[in-house]
Amino acid sequence: METNNREFILLRYKMMVSIIILLLIYIFSLSKEILFIDSVLCIFYMYYSSKRILKSLFTDMRHVIDFASGDQEFMIKDGDLGLLYDEIVILKKRTTAYQETIQKEKNKLRQTIEDICHQLKTPLASVSIYNELLLEEQPHHYLIETQQQIEKMKYLINSLLKLAKLQGSQVDFDFQYLPIYEVFQLSLQALHSLIQQTSTSITIEKTEAYLYYDESWLQEALSNIIKNSLEHGCSKIKVTFEEHQQYIKCIIYNNGEEIKEKDLPHIFERFYHSAKQQGVGIGLALSKEIIEKHHGLVIAYNDNGVVFEITFPLFQMNDKYKVS
Repeated sequence: METNNREFILLRYKMMVSIIILLLIYIFSLSKEILFIDSVLCIFYMYYSSKRILKSLFTDMRHVIDFASGDQEFMIKDGDLGLLYDEIVILKKRTTAYQETIQKEKNKLRQTIEDICHQLKTPLASVSIYNELLLEEQPHHYLIETQQQIEKMKYLINSLLKLAKLQGSQVDFDFQYLPIYEVFQLSLQALHSLIQQTSTSITIEKTEAYLYYDESWLQEALSNIIKNSLEHGCSKIKVTFEEHQQYIKCIIYNNGEEIKEKDLPHIFERFYHSAKQQGVGIGLALSKEIIEKHHGLVIAYNDNGVVFEITFPLFQMNDKYKVS
């Protein structure tokens, strides 16, 4: 393959000249001592030239790698590496421009969602008050159903606002070193009335494990996951833990109907509905976002029921940590 690096081209010419000189000495049958000395000098000169060129090439390669992995800029004007460097510069500028455009669109969408939610809150509150007054006068089943739909809309609006703030990095998490068992207990307290309605048996394995987390936000994430299990007709929910050196797994099992395989990859997507889903399709998406902001990972799979598996890293933080 041809190269346009001047130093490599020059090295090739030097090799050709050295070989020609050696051939001339050999043809004209000069003394062996002269032939030997000339050969040694040619080899030494070629070694020194090659070493200098390779060193320069290695330096340029490091510059290209440093620029590709960071923001350090250099000037590489010659050869194939110079062309590669120029292409990487163009690619990085395009990538940065695309990222900025995408971020602007995300911010615009987040602001639009927030504006719509805020605009909906006031008329929805008015409708809710009127409906409650009508219920006091004449408790009709249509009015009861209307109130349920109003409450569902309130939940949807609040969840969308929270999700927009999380995705826009507008939340300062107050991480504290607390037992993981406590936040699960708080999640059950928040769902007390729903648990009583469904008569579901819930057990939480006792653990002494501690974790850095924001209590109110993580409680929201766990409540949504457990609420999802309660809404799918299970009679038993069991929470267990697997503690490892670098991470802890929180396993939430319910014996309800298994999720269809075609739905499993999508259940954490916003507004995704399976065939028998009762909710608005925002709770699990919000849970996933909160868990990821806690540097965790959540997955779901079937195992004679449905399992939500949450993994948190066990690293130390000395101060509050703002997640971006």
